[in-house]
Amino acid sequence: MLATYRVRIESDSETAPVQLSNGNLEVEGTIDAKRHFSEWTDPHPKPTYLFALVAGDLEQVNRRITTPLGKKIDLRIYTEAAFIKQTDFAMQSLIESIKWDEERFNLSYDLERFNIVAVSDFNMGAMENKGLNIFNTRYVLADTETATDEDFHSIRSVIGHEYFHNWTGNRITCRDWFQLSLKEGLTVFRDQEFSADMGERSIERIADVNCLRRVQFPEDAGPMAHPVRPTSYAAIDNFYTATVYEKGAEIIRMMHTIIGEELFQKGMALYVERHDGQAVRIEEFAQCMQDASGFDFRGLFFNWYTTSGTPHVQFTSSYNQRERTFTLSAGQQVKKVNPESALLIPIRISLLSRNGREYKFEDGSFSQLLLLDNRRGSWVFEHADSDLIPVIMHGFTAPVRYEHHYEDEELAVIVNHAKDGFARYEAMQRCFLRLFEQSLKQPKALVEGAKKIGKLCQEIIDNTQRSAQEKALLLALPSINDVMGQFDAPVDMDAITNAYERVLRLVALKIRLPLTREFKAHPQPEQPRYSVKDAGERALRGLCIHYLSVFNEPKIRQWLFELYEQANCMTERMNALQGLNRYHDDWRSQALDEFSQRFADYPLVMDKWFALQARYEGEDTLTHLEKLVNDARFDLTNPNRFRALVGTFAQQNLLRFHHQDGSGYRFVASQIRRILGINPQLSARLLNVFASVAKLDEARQQMVAQLLRELLTVESISVDAREVIERILSGLK
Repeated sequence: MLATYRVRIESDSETAPVQLSNGNLEVEGTIDAKRHFSEWTDPHPKPTYLFALVAGDLEQVNRRITTPLGKKIDLRIYTEAAFIKQTDFAMQSLIESIKWDEERFNLSYDLERFNIVAVSDFNMGAMENKGLNIFNTRYVLADTETATDEDFHSIRSVIGHEYFHNWTGNRITCRDWFQLSLKEGLTVFRDQEFSADMGERSIERIADVNCLRRVQFPEDAGPMAHPVRPTSYAAIDNFYTATVYEKGAEIIRMMHTIIGEELFQKGMALYVERHDGQAVRIEEFAQCMQDASGFDFRGLFFNWYTTSGTPHVQFTSSYNQRERTFTLSAGQQVKKVNPESALLIPIRISLLSRNGREYKFEDGSFSQLLLLDNRRGSWVFEHADSDLIPVIMHGFTAPVRYEHHYEDEELAVIVNHAKDGFARYEAMQRCFLRLFEQSLKQPKALVEGAKKIGKLCQEIIDNTQRSAQEKALLLALPSINDVMGQFDAPVDMDAITNAYERVLRLVALKIRLPLTREFKAHPQPEQPRYSVKDAGERALRGLCIHYLSVFNEPKIRQWLFELYEQANCMTERMNALQGLNRYHDDWRSQALDEFSQRFADYPLVMDKWFALQARYEGEDTLTHLEKLVNDARFDLTNPNRFRALVGTFAQQNLLRFHHQDGSGYRFVASQIRRILGINPQLSARLLNVFASVAKLDEARQQMVAQLLRELLTVESISVDAREVIERILSGLK
C-alpha cells in the first residue's frame, strides 16, 4: 500500500535538537522557549516499512554537490559528537555512489536532501528508508587509526547498497514480502558491481563468491533452506537471509551474463519506465529483461526463484584424436528438492594447452558462454589439440557446486596461465583441498602433495603479473567451512580440525623462506591511507604473518609484538594481533592490554578486541569468555558487542564451538537465552549457527537438540526465535 507523507515533528529543543524524517525539509521553527518543530514532505509514494523518524542530540557533517547530470543535492551524515570526525570516508563513498548510479544506470536522486544517521544500537547493518538511511555505526565510522581495510571496503559497499535502493526498493518496491529478493537480490548485484568498478574486479568477484559459499551454500544444504522466493514464513525478519540476498544477486548476475551489459541496461530502463511508483513482483522484473533482450526469463530460467538447494554440476571432457575434436559434457542435479528438475545454467569456459596457449573459438574469441538447459548437455569444439584443459565457470557464472577431474599438473597450468582471475583462484583452492583429502584419507601422499603445493606457491610469489591482493588470495588456505563442504554427512569434525592444523603447518613450513622474503619486499606503506593498492600490500603482509605465526618460536613471537608496536594503522595492528592471538603468552597479553587501553573510548574498536579473544583457540578459551561476558565493558544490549563476542565465537572458532564435550554449544545457547526477550531479531539470527550441526555426528546433534528444546520453554521467546529453532530441530536427529 503506497502513500505520500507529510510529517510534523515536535520535541524538546535540548534533548532532541535534531529532527529528521523522509523527504525534503519544508519548514522548521520554535514552539516556545523549550520546544521546536520541523515539517517534512516526501512526494514519492512509499510503503510504511520505508517510513523513518529520528529525533535526538546528534552532530552533523554536510556537503552540497552537483552530480554529473546536473542534480544539486544536500548530503548530511549525523552521529554522536565524539565520532563525527570519522565520517569523511562514508561521505566520500556516498558521493561516489551517486555519481556511479548516474553513469552506469542513468538513475538520479530525486529529493533535495539525502540524510544518513549512524547509531551504535541499530540491529541491522543499515536500512534504506527513503531519503533518511539509518545505519549501524559499524558501516559509517572509519579512519585509518581505528578501521581496517576490510572495514573501509564494507562501508563503501553498504553505503552504496542503501543508496542504490532509492530506485531498486523505494521508487519500485515489493508487492509483498515474498518478493523480498526483487529489491535485495537486485541491489546486492548493483553494490557488487559498484565495488568491482571501484576496485579490482576479479578480486571483488572472488570475495562475493567466497561469501556465497561460506554462508549461503550451507544454508541451502541445511534445515534453513528455502527458495529465493519463499513460500511461507512466520516472521519476515527470518528471511533476510543469504539466500534472498546473495543467491538472489547471483540470479540477477546470470541474467546479466546471458544478455550482456547493453541489453541488461535496456531492461533496467524498461523496468523503471513501466513500474516507477509501483509495488510489483519478481515476475515483472523478469518480464522487462525478457522484453528488452528476447531471452525467455519467465520460463525455465525462472525456476531459480522457486527451487531451493544448490545444483551440482559434473563436468567431463574427452578428445577425439581422429576428428581432432574436444568435447565438454555436463550433467546437473538439484539434490535438495527434486533430482529430476533442471535449471538453466550459464557456463563460461576457455580452453588452455599445457604450455598456457589459449584455444581460439570459431567466432575468434578465447572464451565461450554455454547454456546448460537440460539435465545433460555436450559441446564439441573442432580443430583442437590433444592437450587441451577446460577452464570452467569463468567468474563463477552460476551459483552451483561443480566438479571436473583435473590432474595436479592441469590445475597448476590454470593457476599460472588462465586469463580469468576467479578460475586461477578456484584452481589453487582445489589444490589446497586435495591436501586436506590426502590428510584425511591418504596420509602417505601428503608429503608429496605438500611438495607440489610449495612449488606452486613459489611460482605465485615470483609472478610479477599478479597484484599483491591476488597473491594473498591465491596463497590463502580454504576455510574449515570450505573443507567441511567437500564431505557428505556425517562429517567427522574432530578429524577435520586436526587435518586443518596439519595442513596449515605443513604448507607454512614449505613456504616459510619465500614468505619471509616476500614480507620484506612489501614494507608497511609509509602513509596510512585506504586505497586499493595499499590495501593489497597490507593483505599480502597479513597473509605472510598468518603463516609465519604458526611457528611458536620466541624470535617470531617477539617479531610479531614489534610489528604491533610499529603499526601505523589499524590493519597493520590487527594483522600483528591476529598472529599473536594464536598462542597465549606474555607477548599476546601485553598487546591485548595495550590495545584495550589505547582504544577504550572507541566502541567499534573494542568490538575488535572482544572478537579477537573469541577467535582464540586455546583450551582455556571458554573460561576466559565466561569472564568477558561479565566484564563491565560487555554490554548485553548492544548488538555490535554481542555479535563481536558470541557471534564471532560461534561462527569463526569452530574448534571450540564444536568441541565434542558440548561446552561451546552450551556457552552460545546460554548467551542467546539472555537476549531472547531483549532482542528477538539478534537472537533469531544467532540461533542460525546451530543449523550447521545437522551435518555432524549424532552425539553433537542430540546435544544441540536438547539445548534448543530448553530455549523453546523460555516464556519471553519471540516468534522469530521460535521459528528458527523449530526449523533447525526438524533437521536434527
